[in-house]
Amino acid sequence: MGREPIRRKASAQEHALALGNNRRAGFKIVIRKVERPFSARAGDELDWICQSLGFFEPIDREKTASQIFKEIMKATDRGEALSSTAIAERVGMSRGSVINHLNNLMRSGLIIRQGRYYSARSRSVYRTIEEIEEDIERIFLRMKRTAQEIDEELGIMPPRADGE
Repeated sequence: MGREPIRRKASAQEHALALGNNRRAGFKIVIRKVERPFSARAGDELDWICQSLGFFEPIDREKTASQIFKEIMKATDRGEALSSTAIAERVGMSRGSVINHLNNLMRSGLIIRQGRYYSARSRSVYRTIEEIEEDIERIFLRMKRTAQEIDEELGIMPPRADGE
């Protein structure tokens, strides 16, 4: 079985469009409080981030979600996007299992898909986390505005800053 070609990295405009489509489709953010590892190895730290974002399921003993995310991050840094087949070959998994993890990573907002190809939403893990934080802030701002409108409609006075 030959290696599948790797596609060039999308332009900034294509990336923004794909990310916008990802946002319109909705995504799910899970944040878990997980103890940070004692090891300072980058792999352990990335596993911790993935675990904190809810990617390690009890059945994922091999931490395949993290392996897949690492491959996508490395490819994105090189300016490449990968197909599910190429990812499956790199991590030694079935394409079906890889697609399941890719769908979870897309729902979380960590990666984007353009046609048959996947890339990280940003070229660095740090910037990816910053973008997720910005997404969360926008979501909470909209929820707070809506809650304020509901309170006004119901005649409920919002609590003061001092909690009274």
